[in-house]
Amino acid sequence: MFAAMESAGLEEIDGKSDERPIHLASTTWEMFELFLEHTFGRSCASQYTLEELSNFLHFCDMYQCSHMWKFVVSHIQSTQYHFHPAQLINLAIQYNMGAIFPFAFKQLVNTPITQLTAQHQQLLGNDVFTSLVYVQAALEEHHCIVAAEEPKILIHTSNCQDPVSYNKDWHTIWWNSMACFLLNGQNPQPYHEAVKCFKDLQFGRVSGGCKELMFKIIEQGATFNHAEQFVKEACDCLTEKLISDSSL
Repeated sequence: MFAAMESAGLEEIDGKSDERPIHLASTTWEMFELFLEHTFGRSCASQYTLEELSNFLHFCDMYQCSHMWKFVVSHIQSTQYHFHPAQLINLAIQYNMGAIFPFAFKQLVNTPITQLTAQHQQLLGNDVFTSLVYVQAALEEHHCIVAAEEPKILIHTSNCQDPVSYNKDWHTIWWNSMACFLLNGQNPQPYHEAVKCFKDLQFGRVSGGCKELMFKIIEQGATFNHAEQFVKEACDCLTEKLISDSSL
């Protein structure tokens, strides 16, 4: 075909020689290198930066490379702790990656609002940032309620000699320990970590049987399951609103 074109005096087409390469509009050298590395099994996933992955997603989206797109998504999932949740959320919304959004949003909820910069807010967008503010406010109120109101035990064990004194000591220990663990201004502890520290304390007049019974109730985490469900529902609403195909 090329010889026929030469004999006919037609202009040499792109791709026939090094002097006439094929030009891919809006495609950088780095993007195409990533494409070749993955296609021919020479990928160096550990070296990919977020910018490179973002460019790669743009490349896959532009040329409808579904198998390449899945490769990038799986790589982001395997290295998601390396990136700020605001960056992941921005990518998830921009490229409709429903598989990445839930993890990123949960990480974002655990990030103090004071640690988010104006750039992070811009990456998140108004919908996500507004939801984040409301979710964190609701969770903070929930933490305060749990910290101030110790779980009650309605039935004491047979070896409990003084239920009234037990209740007083239990309230005091809860307020002086769990409340401090959960509401520590400099280093607030997650619920499960706070429980571990709580179990190592001295419990005054609380009987061994009552203490073990209360530990079982606390370890079930029923109270904080409500908080986790609340975060999940908020995340699901945002996913449905912002990501067109959350099944990807």
